[in-house]
Amino acid sequence: MEELKIYKGRGKAEMRDEFLDFINLVFGFNGNDKDFLKTLPKLYKEEYAPCENNYVVTENGRLKAAIGVFPRSMQVLDETLSVHGVGNVAVHPYSRSKGYMKDLLYQAVQDMIDSGVDLADLGGLRQRYQYFSYENAGVLYHFDFSRTSMRHCFGNEPLKEMQFTAVTEENDPILDKIRALHDTRPMRMLRPAEQFFDIVCSWRETLYAITEGERFVGYFIGALGELTLCDMADFHDVLRNYVAQRGNVTLTLALHETDMIEASQKICSYASVSMDQNYSIFNFRKVVGAFFKLKASVQPLADGALTVRIAGIAGEETLRITVKDGVPSVEPTDDEPQVTLEHKEAVSFFFGMVSPARTMCPAAAGWFPLPLRIDSADHV
Repeated sequence: MEELKIYKGRGKAEMRDEFLDFINLVFGFNGNDKDFLKTLPKLYKEEYAPCENNYVVTENGRLKAAIGVFPRSMQVLDETLSVHGVGNVAVHPYSRSKGYMKDLLYQAVQDMIDSGVDLADLGGLRQRYQYFSYENAGVLYHFDFSRTSMRHCFGNEPLKEMQFTAVTEENDPILDKIRALHDTRPMRMLRPAEQFFDIVCSWRETLYAITEGERFVGYFIGALGELTLCDMADFHDVLRNYVAQRGNVTLTLALHETDMIEASQKICSYASVSMDQNYSIFNFRKVVGAFFKLKASVQPLADGALTVRIAGIAGEETLRITVKDGVPSVEPTDDEPQVTLEHKEAVSFFFGMVSPARTMCPAAAGWFPLPLRIDSADHV
């Protein structure tokens, strides 16, 4: 009998064809209407090194498991964060219950910690990924709009006609305007120019330019996803045109998009709240500090001080969190903590929709949750 040789580690470029066949097989994709390369070209094109960005298990050279860990950079005002996205978590049906997924995820998390990654995100079952330090976080508002709600709110008020034009070619000159507008978003993934089109086409969505005649108004992806405008004064007209042309729509907004939240709350037919996806924070000081500044840029904060000790997966952190004259600060301290949290509790405390520990702390209840969100086009 042939000796079983098991390899666990980074994938290699030469296994790309087998790798794509493997993950399509595990996820039940047929390679045509459902296919990883067509769904996420930003990750699986050869030039983006998909195999090198995967941890794999092979048995005698044949793929049995794979977990993608894809590096990205996020800009939050003037702070740049290292953010890795985890995707294509796949184990061959005949190789389940061997612990391969656990081995690779533990290895991936430790490597992210060792290399100084600030936070990581993934989609999927909460309880499955809690074992690996992930927790639901990122509060989102959802606002429903219909032709009925538009009629009641605006009646016979004149409507500027706007056009929504699909951008289907990466050499379309309007893409430069869209990319420049995207780069004004106060929280965004950094999208290299040469990858921008592949990114905005993720999940087989379509990018749309919004124009009024020759005037460039803004853009969105899919059904008003990532709606970004040059001038907030156009918001109502964009929304009314969209509903008139395409029917009911739900607009999803992150907590820092306060102008759109205020405008949407006044005219929506229904509003709800949910969380974005699963996150793990490896550097609480840096991540909390960045998003605290973002919140302070759009919302007044009450002055106060709080010391929090976090038993994080990347190591213990004790942070002195203060707001003075509306300006937040997050710094390490040797002071005794007023609140002590384990890792997943801390993710919820700062970024979650529900946090029992936060409700018992008046300062924290007024400051948090912070506006963590990753746009759908940047999900992996």
